[in-house]
Amino acid sequence: MEHINQKIRPSFTTIQALVLALAITTATLPVAAQARAGETVIQKATEQFENSPLKTTPLGNGLFVFSGDGGNVTAVVGDGSTLLIDSGVDSRAVQLNDAVFKATMRPVTRLVNTHWHFDHTGGNVFLGSSGVTIIAQENVKGQLLSVHDVPFIGLRDGHYPPQALPTVTYSTNMSLVQGSQRLTLANYGPAHTDGDTSTYIAPANVVVVGDIFSNAFYPIIDLTSGGSIDGMILTVDRILAQTDEQTKIVPGHGPIATRADLQTYRDMLVQVRLRVQQLIVAGKTMDEAVAAAPTKDFDAKWGGGYVTPDVFTKLVFSSLTAGSASR
Repeated sequence: MEHINQKIRPSFTTIQALVLALAITTATLPVAAQARAGETVIQKATEQFENSPLKTTPLGNGLFVFSGDGGNVTAVVGDGSTLLIDSGVDSRAVQLNDAVFKATMRPVTRLVNTHWHFDHTGGNVFLGSSGVTIIAQENVKGQLLSVHDVPFIGLRDGHYPPQALPTVTYSTNMSLVQGSQRLTLANYGPAHTDGDTSTYIAPANVVVVGDIFSNAFYPIIDLTSGGSIDGMILTVDRILAQTDEQTKIVPGHGPIATRADLQTYRDMLVQVRLRVQQLIVAGKTMDEAVAAAPTKDFDAKWGGGYVTPDVFTKLVFSSLTAGSASR
């Protein structure tokens, strides 16, 4: 496949991708792009994109991470090709493609989507149109074909054209080989969405987890896609069980993390769930739960992204009261 350098025309997904930038935060995010009262989601998203250069981080063993283009994008280099995990936003697909080719000197032939959100699948149209094979958990295809209104986030998504859809899907696990690396794709049930993929790469000892974990920000729980706080914790526990102190963890957003970082994140999720559950048992309404500030001692570390403490509390409350956490 020849390296692609053509321009793409603006599409309906461009604005939608900007909206999903609610979830987009990186380690290099300037203070000016942090969530501020009175800003709309689009304003926050636009400010984010204007202040986020595309950064390339080598991980060794032929792996690279590209950040600043929506969610983190991971490249795995093979003998004659590159496999990508996630594709960023559609408005920067050409820029991402150029950066990937510059780093790997090989064309992209396969793409794995960690889930269906636009900041991770925005480049699917560009790549799928060039013949790249798109791989995802089986629920992702249905999500991309649907229109969703995600509560508390101000996000309306869908739907994708045929060339952006996965053509290879799996249910619970799948194995791929890319050069000297074996990739194990795993879905542990609904968590961030109902189609999440965690990708273990060996012997490089890297795991790419998508928006199961953002470093270090409160996560979105996509309730319309079957996401739940219980599922988030269960999935993080499964990832922790498969990693060690030397594992490099690529989060959906933010810098490369360690197992200790993921453990700290897991402990925060558990404590917030417990506190919100106690408020529910006490008969508190959602607004009363938010007023009780169950996240307050975590906000300094986790509250600097687009998912504010109040929004995260609402997501957890809704997950626990709607029964969507049932596994």
